[in-house]
Amino acid sequence: MPLSNPKPQPRVSIRPGVGILSVLRHLNYKAWFAMAEFVDNSLQSYLQNREQLQQLHGKDFRLKVEIEVERTDETRIRIRDNAAGIAIADYPRAFRPAELPTDRSGLSEFGMGMKSAACWFAPQWKVRTSAIGEPVERTITLDIDTIGAGLYRGARRC
Repeated sequence: MPLSNPKPQPRVSIRPGVGILSVLRHLNYKAWFAMAEFVDNSLQSYLQNREQLQQLHGKDFRLKVEIEVERTDETRIRIRDNAAGIAIADYPRAFRPAELPTDRSGLSEFGMGMKSAACWFAPQWKVRTSAIGEPVERTITLDIDTIGAGLYRGARRC
């Protein structure tokens, strides 16, 4: 006999948590593919902000992406661009796994490129950015082992 007034079932979030970041180092990437993710982000930033960048730097402004690989005891990779940076309002989306971009019509489609590429290369990585229209430079450092262990600020265990 069916219930006449069933209780509503609670919603269950299946959104991937930050723990997924520790799995990304095991992706079947190649170095050129991971590098391309960073270049895609630079290009997408340029495309979305072309008019502002040209107003600021002139009509002849061109995107420039530099990749520097420093081979020492600890290999270091630096990717620099002259695009528009990551605005503070975009930080939650930019650094949260699988957070879909507000505009998915361009190169950024799934919200995983930078995070998956960076985690594939190294368990600790840093992003330093100054966003167009913001007078400060910000740095965010991620240590995937610490995040995966739940030792970061705001960690909650269920």
